[in-house]
Amino acid sequence: MQLRADPAYDHKLAERIVVYLETREPSLFPFTAKFDDARLKAFIRDLREALADLQDSGSARKTSASGFIMRDQRLHDVVREWAAADGDWPPGSDPRAYDTSLGSSEPADESPAAAKVIPQPAGR
Repeated sequence: MQLRADPAYDHKLAERIVVYLETREPSLFPFTAKFDDARLKAFIRDLREALADLQDSGSARKTSASGFIMRDQRLHDVVREWAAADGDWPPGSDPRAYDTSLGSSEPADESPAAAKVIPQPAGR
């Protein structure tokens, strides 16, 4: 039995995101026309992570008893947050800010301890 009648997956939004990732066409998301390179990279990373979550949500559940196969809430959240910022950084995402919700995204950002490579046993 399906408890909620509203769709859990917006294929047109997912399709628009994929086309944007392939073309970087600002007409698809007009607020991106104001982005510098850092914001563009962050937006693209957020979109890719949201698409990965979408894919994981569908593959993890296969078919659920409620009929919801995939959930695209993160895609909507990413687009909504960046659109609300209107070319600026969404709250908590500016990597220059001391207090940010972002984690390390580049190997150079990692602490030396985190960057250590764990040696593998011989023969692997």
